[in-house]
Amino acid sequence: MGKKCIICGEEAKFCIKGSSEYYCQECAEEHFADLSVLQKVEEEAKRLKKVIDDRIESSEDEEETQEEE
Repeated sequence: MGKKCIICGEEAKFCIKGSSEYYCQECAEEHFADLSVLQKVEEEAKRLKKVIDDRIESSEDEEETQEEE
């Protein structure tokens, strides 16, 4: 399920880092002079997936350690 632009409701391509404000390409260009201040939604999704994967791996390692004891 993709994120939606807070202005027009279209599929979001950008977000403000650390917030839940998402923007489509057109609205981002219209409201921000410099798109480099925004984070691409895809990049944020990849970062979150890595955090989740790392936590799962850490949890599995802890379980294996407890089973060995």
